[in-house]
Amino acid sequence: MKKIIKLTLIILGVFIIFIFLAPAAARIFHIGSIVGIVIGVVFLGLGLMLDKVLEIVKNIMKSKKGRIIFGSAVTAVIAIGLSFSIALGSVIISGETNATDQNVVIVLGCAVYGETPSIMLKKRVNSAYEYLTKNEDSVAVLSGGQGNGESISEAECMRRLLTEKGIDESRLYLEDQSTNTAENIANSKKILEENNLGYDVAIATSDYHLKRATMIAERNGLTAARISSHSGFFDVPSFYIRDTLGVIKEFIFG
Repeated sequence: MKKIIKLTLIILGVFIIFIFLAPAAARIFHIGSIVGIVIGVVFLGLGLMLDKVLEIVKNIMKSKKGRIIFGSAVTAVIAIGLSFSIALGSVIISGETNATDQNVVIVLGCAVYGETPSIMLKKRVNSAYEYLTKNEDSVAVLSGGQGNGESISEAECMRRLLTEKGIDESRLYLEDQSTNTAENIANSKKILEENNLGYDVAIATSDYHLKRATMIAERNGLTAARISSHSGFFDVPSFYIRDTLGVIKEFIFG
């Protein structure tokens, strides 16, 4: 039985490390990737050193003090795991579209390589395009500045994609100064105010990003519906961990 547990932990550890490391080939590597790899290394280490770990635990449990410390550690791990699971659940539940008749869409930017949009940015634009096509009186605020490795701003890249698809440029407002989600929302709100567009908006972004983005929007006084673009298989694990951590941060620090 012990051999089966060891093998299972080793296989699971290697699989988790691969899942979180593989996207690095597509230049996807962030805090979610690091956390995932660390989790994989822990499972792998437990599998490789299971006998020693069990021996250490056995020795700790011999004393009352050791049992208290061990029990406290287990309780802390369970509490952290439960809190993370609740936050992750909220991220997953919020990953679907619920926008219906909002007149303004805020499209959040994503990586641009030179002047070439990333797959994730194309998906966000496509989701926004479908909504703008169905709601012909709606307009869009395209939000995203110019980062490292980007020859144009993310907002400009989105403008090009949407106009190529036939969306009239008069329906598009560019916000090209922001560098993160908080700035996306705050700067987009200024554009809403300058053009009397109101505060009832739909946020168009990746499914994993919607919960955090709408939390920030509502903190800025906006009423935010959701327009989801679904992420790919290899995007899901690391980005969901990253944004779950972001949701926890927003909840604690606001």
